[in-house]
Formats: sequence, C-alpha cells, structure tokens
Amino acid sequence: MRIKQVIIVEGKTDTAKLQTVFGAENVQTFETSGLGLTPRALQTIAKLNQTQGVIVFTDPDAPGVKIRELINSYLDYKCFNAFIDKNKIINSKKIGIAEADETDIRQALEKLVEFKGKEINSISYEEFLDNDFYLKPVRQKIAQHFNWNEKINAKTLFKWLNLVNLTVVDVRKILGE
Repeated sequence: MRIKQVIIVEGKTDTAKLQTVFGAENVQTFETSGLGLTPRALQTIAKLNQTQGVIVFTDPDAPGVKIRELINSYLDYKCFNAFIDKNKIINSKKIGIAEADETDIRQALEKLVEFKGKEINSISYEEFLDNDFYLKPVRQKIAQHFNWNEKINAKTLFKWLNLVNLTVVDVRKILGE
C-alpha cells in the first residue's frame, strides 16, 4: 500500500515504524521534532499540503494533541488526520505511534478524518445542545468512533464535528440511533 500524502509525525522512531509497516518506498514523512515545531517547519508543512496533501498523525498523548492542533490551525483545518486509540498501545513508558501495533496503524491510516475547514457550520450549537452531544458518555462514544481522545471536551467536539462536516443525522448514526 503506497500512501500518496506526506505523513506528519513527531520523530524518527515514528518514521521508522511507518517504514517498517508500509515499506520505506511507500511512505513519506515529515518529522516535527516533537514540540520543537518552528515557523519554518509549519511553512514547509503548508507547502506539502498544497502539493501532495498531508496526514497529521501525532501521538495520542498531550504533546501530540498540542502539535496536531498547532498544525491544523496553521493549515486552517484543511487537511487529513489519522488517529490511533491510545488504549490499544501497550507500553507503560510511552504512548506513541512508534509503540503502536501494525494493525492499529493501518486502521488509523485507512480511517482518515478529513478536516474541511473551520468555515463549515454543519451542526449549530443549539442542535449540539438539543441532541445532548455535549454529555460525557455521548462525547466518549463519538470519540471512540473516530479514535479521538475519549476525554475530548464539549467545545472541541463541537468544533471537530463541524470540521468533518457532520450533520445531526450523521452523528445519530454513529451513536446507533
């Protein structure tokens, strides 16, 4: 399986893991060097997004979430994101892409989430509240569907549902209603 977009990862061990899973010739990565993301690196990521497209695939820990938000914000939320469930990573020292199982990595990259831009308002805040999407058990179920962090807060969930252009009907399907 060849991946046409450039995968944005945090470091060398993530690149090595992806090359092991897909073959070095089938995957191209850009390493952020963790939280050391510079303005120049962000400009490079933006150019890559315009030419090849990018997939933001950071670790599901706090620094990874921060890096993901920084990149998405810089790209005006117009890119692909891959999410891995941190609960499936069995390693007490580090929770990251490099420690993830090959099957989970493949699933994350097959189940891409496309952020389509922050100007989309597919669910109003009133609909979000009226349908109880803000409630913790509901947030957790939606997050689980996308492999988003199960501790996602209501504000972030509302924003992300709109970024992926979901309607109330779409979310109700995810919830099995």
